[in-house]
Amino acid sequence: MKALPEGLAALLWPRRCPLCDRVLAQDTVSGCLCPDCLPEARRLFHDPPRLPGTEHEFYAVSGAASAFYYSDAVRHAILRCKEHGHPWYARELADLVAVRVFGAQAAACPAGRPAYMAPGTLLPYTLIVPVPPRRKGTGGMPRLLAGRLSRILGIPMACPLYTTREMKPQKGLDLSARLKNTKDAYACRPGTDLSGARVLLVDDIITTGATVSACALALLQGGAVSVFAVSVAAKEDLPPDKRLPEKRRVQENQSK
Repeated sequence: MKALPEGLAALLWPRRCPLCDRVLAQDTVSGCLCPDCLPEARRLFHDPPRLPGTEHEFYAVSGAASAFYYSDAVRHAILRCKEHGHPWYARELADLVAVRVFGAQAAACPAGRPAYMAPGTLLPYTLIVPVPPRRKGTGGMPRLLAGRLSRILGIPMACPLYTTREMKPQKGLDLSARLKNTKDAYACRPGTDLSGARVLLVDDIITTGATVSACALALLQGGAVSVFAVSVAAKEDLPPDKRLPEKRRVQENQSK
């Protein structure tokens, strides 16, 4: 499949909207969303993509950005990609990250690829690195996302990171436990030389920032001069104007 031209691969395996699984037609939006899902995607846009330090516990990273809030249809798309046999969604979600976070020009059709064009400017990154899986045989989504972003942005990808020990799933842990769980849990492979590298670190979700920060520290120790993290979605409270009516009522009643 990797050797096939992108257009031919799209004919053999039609691209689908990651939010509803509908086969994408010529009326696609941004090359990877069906028109019916555009309002939902816009509602969940993280505006601006840059993540506020007040919502996360960042250290070692120079900053972070996400295309969406981790909620509703976007949450379901990520879970289907990670856990329910829909790995191809990583392609569509990476395309949306390229458009939303990096200002790439959206593809005109489902078989296309976003084009990154910034005349007279250079991206501040020299290497793309995915967050490695915490356990063997799991966590392949960051690598799929990183591979697609590498092709769109024209930046080489490498996988120098590995886990030094078994970690508990981050889900369900509070901030203190997450930081402890990831402390010294990532390192660069022996012989890795990242001297002078400006790294774009890729993950699927940023929650507290503990994972991307621990990975960034390992990359800096490997010689990188800076690390910026990017993800499909960030887990933060939805702003009031982005909540669905029923969720607004529930949250308002809980606050009374």
